[in-house]
Amino acid sequence: MNWHYVNWLYIAAVLWGVGYGVSLRNWPQSHARAIAKTVPVALLSATAFAAGMPPLLVLALALSALGDFFLAYEGERNFLAGLVSFLLAHVSYIVLFFGEQDPVWSGTLPFFAGTLLIFVFSMSVFRRLRPHLGGMRLPVALYTGILSAMAVAALARGPDPVLIAGVVLLVASDAVLAFERFMFEPQSAHRRWSGAFVWFTYLLGQALVTAAFIFAVA
Repeated sequence: MNWHYVNWLYIAAVLWGVGYGVSLRNWPQSHARAIAKTVPVALLSATAFAAGMPPLLVLALALSALGDFFLAYEGERNFLAGLVSFLLAHVSYIVLFFGEQDPVWSGTLPFFAGTLLIFVFSMSVFRRLRPHLGGMRLPVALYTGILSAMAVAALARGPDPVLIAGVVLLVASDAVLAFERFMFEPQSAHRRWSGAFVWFTYLLGQALVTAAFIFAVA
């Protein structure tokens, strides 16, 4: 395995993602912008593949990149397609993380405390969103459950601070994205920071999850 090549792929993914977040994120909707948004996590998927990582990690990142593509466009159909893509990505993460869980750690008090915290946070967010969801209530409820299960699965894998930090950032990104889509008014002052927060926490979260696997065995 050429670790020099893997390192450069990883760096390229992060730099492209930062460049997109700084200069392209607010461009008008276009195919070029959608492709530019898709590239960073697609490169992380390629990095995982080149490093010989588990196929489920490669798949989860590829599905996340597909979700990025759909969410680059407006409209409910694109939003639902993005939601399904990310839901399948999280299912892939769940199977991957639970497949490597530490039975000793997953029976400890810190694990149960973390699981309780995940549950309370998820239910609190969904309760705030619920009156604003309309016909999206069921899909968002399902997505919230899968996202929470993914966070618990990451915690069950053992006390890996890099992986846990990455998953926490992904959960935070999705929570703010949900508030942005369903609660923030078009002229809300929150929109001045929410878009950048969603993108950069998401990018860093995916990068840390990838790093927890790739560089742990480098």
